[in-house]
Amino acid sequence: MVQDLELPTINAQKSTVLVILGLSAYFAYLYSLGLCEVTESLAQVDLAIFGLAFLLSLLDVVFNALSWKTLIRELNYRISLADVFFIYMSSIFLNNLIPSGSVSGETGRLYFLSKIAGNARLESSTASVAATRIITAIPFVLGMSLGLAYLLLYYEIPSWALTTCFSMIFLMVSAGVLFIGVCFSENLLQRVVNVLIDQVEVLFNRSINRNFYCEITRQFQQSMLLLRNRNGPLILSSFWAFAGWLSLNLVAFAAFRSLGVEIPLFAVFAVYSVIMVFQNLPLILPGGLGIVDILMTALFTAVGVSLHDAAAVTILARVAQLWFHTLLGGICTAYLLRKVGKNEAKRGASRIPAAGP
Repeated sequence: MVQDLELPTINAQKSTVLVILGLSAYFAYLYSLGLCEVTESLAQVDLAIFGLAFLLSLLDVVFNALSWKTLIRELNYRISLADVFFIYMSSIFLNNLIPSGSVSGETGRLYFLSKIAGNARLESSTASVAATRIITAIPFVLGMSLGLAYLLLYYEIPSWALTTCFSMIFLMVSAGVLFIGVCFSENLLQRVVNVLIDQVEVLFNRSINRNFYCEITRQFQQSMLLLRNRNGPLILSSFWAFAGWLSLNLVAFAAFRSLGVEIPLFAVFAVYSVIMVFQNLPLILPGGLGIVDILMTALFTAVGVSLHDAAAVTILARVAQLWFHTLLGGICTAYLLRKVGKNEAKRGASRIPAAGP
């Protein structure tokens, strides 16, 4: 069944329009701030220090790949860390260009895992992805909560920004609790699956093999329970997830240092922890273009950074994280597609019977 998964298709025209729309909104915002002054701030960047931001951005993905690799190793999958890293980068690429609440990226992870790890199974693969999502979400939720508390105590934040942030925390925590409850509650998950099957049967006017999908659901929960009972791997996976979160936050700090702007490290972490949650939300625009950039600039301004420096840091941080990840993820996706094609060609050739004498 996992081999029947298809890689999400990118609608190039739609993605391009959304990217242009998001960039246009942010450039209009920069124009209102003073585009020339922002450009002057960017001209002061120390490229050697800014290069560190790219390294930290890369380490974020390496650590998250290690977090996922720790879990799939418990499922006895035959796959290298390099391939896990490439798959993770590809999922980021798909998420950034297909803003659908990370569903596209996770589907991509399942697809490539099934193609490269020959012994992958749908239920256990899905469990590893679901468990990784839960583990990697923990530092983001904690970071956002502590970051907002820090900002409230020491700075005056615009009311619109606070309202937006608190709304996102509520939605994230609520969705997270529901997601965990569904994953580990057999009755609840079975009910959700049955409801989905009912809707599909009505929508497409066709009968679905309900027993098959209920069995897949049962095996998925068994895999989730298996991972939950492996305390050592869960702790190690959580360690790598926190390391990735830390590296991601240091991207913004490196951007500040590259401009020579002094700002408390805790203030950088507080703002960036909040912003990174927004980037991972199912916003309409890819990577939250425009929305995330404006909010990041506003929050950095609120913690004492000049408006033009805040805008310049926002641009640098997004280049080192969003655009760099998207570009590298696209390269990794092309590499994986080529590798999958070669593997399938080899398997096809091995099934051809040898000609007789």
